[in-house]
Amino acid sequence: MQLETEEIAPGVTKARLIGRLDIAGARVIDLPFSVLVGARRALIVDLSALEFIASMGLRTLIMGAHTVKSKCGRMVLFRPPAAVEAVLVSSGTDKVLPILHDLDEAVRAVSG
Repeated sequence: MQLETEEIAPGVTKARLIGRLDIAGARVIDLPFSVLVGARRALIVDLSALEFIASMGLRTLIMGAHTVKSKCGRMVLFRPPAAVEAVLVSSGTDKVLPILHDLDEAVRAVSG
């Protein structure tokens, strides 16, 4: 599991998750992701390279969303593959974290 970050607009960070967000993957990124969500108020989490997500991965994303929201920030999920999106929807995670497929829309959603 890898976590890459880049600033894509002033004050907007895109975090790209690469690999499998299962128990082992969550263990690898939990600390760096916690640091990231603790430091950012406008965060787009790019899931386009995520191969799989399990309950521990959902927990990581939801806890991150709560951290960002507690600072009056916004976090969205961006371009999950169909299988990952199906898990996000069936688990209700999409009710906590919007899923967007257009980068400009994602930037507006976290900036506004």
